[in-house]
Amino acid sequence: MAPPELTDDVVEEILLRLPPDDPSCSARASAVCKPWRRLLSDPVFLRRHRAFHRRRAPPLLGFIHHVSDEPARRVPSFAQFVPTTAFRPAELEHKNCWPLDCRHGRALFQSSNVELTIWDPMTGDVRRQREPYGTLCTFATAAVLCAVPGCDHHDCHGGPFVLVFVGNDEDDDGEEIASASSYSSETGTWTAASTVHHDDSLELESKPSVLAGDAVHFLTYFGKAILRYDLTKLELSVILPPVAYGDGDALLMTAEDGELGLALFDGEASIHLWARVAGAGWVRRNVIDLYAVLPFFDPVHSLSLVGFAEGTDIIFLHTIHGDYRMELKSLQISKLWEKDRCFNIFPYMSFFVPGTSFTNLLALGFGDRSVQSFRMEHASCSIHQS
Repeated sequence: MAPPELTDDVVEEILLRLPPDDPSCSARASAVCKPWRRLLSDPVFLRRHRAFHRRRAPPLLGFIHHVSDEPARRVPSFAQFVPTTAFRPAELEHKNCWPLDCRHGRALFQSSNVELTIWDPMTGDVRRQREPYGTLCTFATAAVLCAVPGCDHHDCHGGPFVLVFVGNDEDDDGEEIASASSYSSETGTWTAASTVHHDDSLELESKPSVLAGDAVHFLTYFGKAILRYDLTKLELSVILPPVAYGDGDALLMTAEDGELGLALFDGEASIHLWARVAGAGWVRRNVIDLYAVLPFFDPVHSLSLVGFAEGTDIIFLHTIHGDYRMELKSLQISKLWEKDRCFNIFPYMSFFVPGTSFTNLLALGFGDRSVQSFRMEHASCSIHQS
């Protein structure tokens, strides 16, 4: 007795459970037959799929890092996209540019001619924007954010966005200041700069910024301060860290409840996890013993905290043995690669949306050779049927 056929409703429920962190599954499923292909690209189904997996952050499809021998000086370098799944981004010329941020489906770069480049790895869309007029910042960085009201940021593509640019400068009296302004793609203008004075030079880190609450946060070197830019009030302020980390390292992150978080490596054998709680200030939430997590850990050869995946508990570490991904709750460690130096990591997170051609989808699931084979088989089949 032949098994019963799958009904359309059952098929949809099965496809609904395809893992969002492995886009090749969708690619392979779409190759089964035309009805499945139509369903997987249907906007209604895609909304259901995102809603079904909404309890999770968008999957990590890869990360961007910069390749240069002199990261602190921002000399001409090139950025590299490293996939962690079968996803491959659209082409972009990454030479002579410096990655600054990657959030809400977009990556942000700074080129040597004070121009910012906004790139959508999924669609290949590229926008270019000059830095704020009159900016002469010695050290500067920027962030990119989706500006669609009510967006869940699971697959931001093509909508309006906001840039936040922050840097060090001097006022008319020659005093050190930090300044920040934001750009709206809807209005095409930069806001007036918001500034704060400081006694010591707050040289900005090139590490990823963090969005926590209604503000973007930027880290400065040597743990002197965190710069906070309020997206509603358009005001810049300074937050002091809980402790100085001396010879260690620091990384901004978000805590469990969405508050601003900070991971501090003490320069010896521990990572301290802090959260900034409303009304209570900095609260230490956990201490990770690196000897228990990294069997090869050697305090003589220090490690660096090089990246954080927003919406998750994943941080990225650099050691002399290579670069690693660590889950802070489970303390699971996985090796990314063996490299002499990975300066910083900017995770690219998004739900894969199969909105391009079917052959591009096949390339994702099976490789370019299978695309050619499919075309030949499909052509011969069509001739035979005619």
